[in-house]
Amino acid sequence: MPSEVVRQLRLLLEHSPQAGSEDELYTLVDHFVHRWTTAEEPEQLLSTFEDELQAIHRDAVNHDSYVHAGLFLGVLGHLSPALPATAIIETWWDLVLRPALREPRLSRAALTHAKDLTLIALERPCEDEKQANFQRRILDLYLLDAFNEGSGDDIIEWAELPEEERHRRHTWKANLENVLVRYCLRQPETLFTHVNDCFQVPEHRLQILGFLNRFTSEREAEQHVDILAGHALIGSILTSLLVDNSTTVCTFSLTLLAKLLPLFAVHACTDLKTMLPRLFAILSRVVCWKERTAKLDPEAEVQDGDETDGTMPVPVEGSRAIDTNPDLNWKRLELSFTAPSPAPPPHRYFAILYYLFPCNLLQFLRQPANYLVDRGIESPYAVDWEEALDHDQIKTKCEVLLLQHVTHPQIIWRNAATEMDETPFFEGYNVARIVAECQTLGIRISPLTPPPVASEPTPEDGQELTSGAVDQHHHKYRLSLQDMLTTTVALRSDYDIELVDATPVWPYQLFQAEPTATSPGSARASVYSQSRAVSPERLREDVPGHLAHAISSLQREILLLRNELNFESWLSRENVKQITTLYEHRILSRHAEAERQGLHNKLREYKARATRLEKLLNNEKEQSERTKSKYADWNNGLQAKLHTLREEKRAWKMETAALQQAEKDLRANFAAQGKLLAQAENKVFQLETARKETQHKVDRLRDYEHQIEQLTATQKLWDSDVHKHKEMKEIMRGVLSKHQKLVLRVENYQHQFAQAEEQARAYRRQITTLEAKLAFTKMQHQNVRRDSGPRKHVEAQADASRSMAEIVRLREKNSELEEQVDDLTSMVEILRSQIGGRNMGLVSDPTSSPMLLGSPILAYP
Repeated sequence: MPSEVVRQLRLLLEHSPQAGSEDELYTLVDHFVHRWTTAEEPEQLLSTFEDELQAIHRDAVNHDSYVHAGLFLGVLGHLSPALPATAIIETWWDLVLRPALREPRLSRAALTHAKDLTLIALERPCEDEKQANFQRRILDLYLLDAFNEGSGDDIIEWAELPEEERHRRHTWKANLENVLVRYCLRQPETLFTHVNDCFQVPEHRLQILGFLNRFTSEREAEQHVDILAGHALIGSILTSLLVDNSTTVCTFSLTLLAKLLPLFAVHACTDLKTMLPRLFAILSRVVCWKERTAKLDPEAEVQDGDETDGTMPVPVEGSRAIDTNPDLNWKRLELSFTAPSPAPPPHRYFAILYYLFPCNLLQFLRQPANYLVDRGIESPYAVDWEEALDHDQIKTKCEVLLLQHVTHPQIIWRNAATEMDETPFFEGYNVARIVAECQTLGIRISPLTPPPVASEPTPEDGQELTSGAVDQHHHKYRLSLQDMLTTTVALRSDYDIELVDATPVWPYQLFQAEPTATSPGSARASVYSQSRAVSPERLREDVPGHLAHAISSLQREILLLRNELNFESWLSRENVKQITTLYEHRILSRHAEAERQGLHNKLREYKARATRLEKLLNNEKEQSERTKSKYADWNNGLQAKLHTLREEKRAWKMETAALQQAEKDLRANFAAQGKLLAQAENKVFQLETARKETQHKVDRLRDYEHQIEQLTATQKLWDSDVHKHKEMKEIMRGVLSKHQKLVLRVENYQHQFAQAEEQARAYRRQITTLEAKLAFTKMQHQNVRRDSGPRKHVEAQADASRSMAEIVRLREKNSELEEQVDDLTSMVEILRSQIGGRNMGLVSDPTSSPMLLGSPILAYP
């Protein structure tokens, strides 16, 4: 089977007459896939087939032919159920898929196969590391390899490319974007993680925001909004709005939030409430955003005179120049385009916040810094919120925004606390309704005075035109809606279009190469702008500075207009949904009103008919009543007579029946009583006979009962004696144990007494010895007194006093021991008397008890 597929594919690629059709080839591939599912070694079979396909791609495929690429993609597309993601990543991506996604001439079916295979490589389970690297690679190709509309180098390079190469690059970017959007709709959390990693690079933020705007414009994106609300990517977007100074990035981010906030309100209201303080902080930064215009720096003339001729445009940052917090670990994006740009429009963003949380918004506008601090929001700047926020400017700008909106009803019924704690008023709304009602809060402003008459521009006007800041807010344009619709339909069709007045009238100041000599300051600014525009880091050397500056400005306008167009398309889609809903409700209400009116008309007809029928019925009732009254009188007379006769007859019948029934009852009673009497006599006879037969048994039973009573009494006495015997046995055990303890104690006392006597004898001997020593000492003392001097006399007296003290102590101790001996002797005598009393018969021996062993009932004869 693989050989047949390969052979047919080779024949088709070589345009051989023997080749079959593409459908037959695809059928063979489908058969191979079915065989692969039932094979014993599917991996080996698939590996062999892939090797053959690689050989054909290497030998027979013309890499410049989009027909060959489409045919090969068709084979891989039908083989996709068997292809693992690893094979697509390692083999077919670089060989087939990547060139196919760049080819604008590829058929729609082949392009679909290429996108589907890329999605399989992104989604189908395989080695996590390879697939994660491939996912990141696709995203890197979209950010780095595809045309970047926010890059100056890419813009200039795009302008120099031929039309065919532009088409290829546009196709490459569109296909990558389509693949990423489809993958994001299937596995949003994984792609959001990769996108968040790339969002940390400042140069990628504008592209990522454009991709997210494209993703949120999909209808299926609403199903995954809850994942985005809890992902770190939304936090990075909010941080970018708070820190970055790029007006274009801020505008794109605000457009994205204008789409996401209604979606969050419907699907992730809790997360929306959590990020609400940061949304208010973003609003405060956007309303205070300053337009970036060309501005002279007097200090630059001294510092950079050689490089810029002393003059350079100083771009005013989006907000006050405040350094970011070092702990934030965020790389700030300064500028996306060098051209002057207006501040991002806050009206849409303000309107959505004002519609969703009006009370909290007003509380924030009263005290912005305190509101953020109370909610525990850390400042992303190097200073705290009090220094970072310009309270006066916030109140001034937001006051203008508030005047452009009607009063929100929720301001009357709620406050900031209840708005966050209680169920939101928009619970149960859909996105279309929130968007539509949000638009109804705005007040449409129309000019009260007619536009001024056009006149020749004055020199001041010329300077304004040269600076690029033309005020057109007071001019009223007249546009033909029919022409707009016709142009739109023509552009969307595939017909050739002939342009009339195709030469655009561009603002000439964008292409002014040399400034006028009467404006040296403008000349220096233009030179500095050209030097910035043709810097080697961003543009090529052969491109004039004024042209690069113009292209950059136009590219920025294209991006903003495309972003605005995408948002308006999304807004139109949501408005169409709401209009459809309202139209359906209107149709239902119209049908209900028509049905109600028809029912009302029928009800009136029925009421008139009922009134007419009621009149006829009343007349008929009156006639029938008169006839009935006459008939009733005649009938009553007959009925009275008939009733009397019937009552008499009924009374006779009842009396006869009662007598007959009484007779039957009496006879039945007599018969029953006779039967009962015979049965009773028979029963009495049987009982008498039975009594006589069992009389001796009854007598014997009475004797047995008497014996049982006696034995029961004897058993009770026996149980009492047994209980007493057990109690006495326990008492004897206790007495014996006490006796043993007393014997041991007496022996102990006797031993102690013997020891005490021995000790007393020892003390007596010691006393005798000491008395002898004392007598001997006295004799020596007398001899010493006679023989020695005073010193020896004193020593002898001291020895004598110590000996006397020792004798006194020994005598006292001897007396104490004698007292203890007396006490022990008395105790021994007492114990001997107690032991002797017990042995004489005070306690009887349990073995000599006269009680009989065994139960008296068992011993009864």
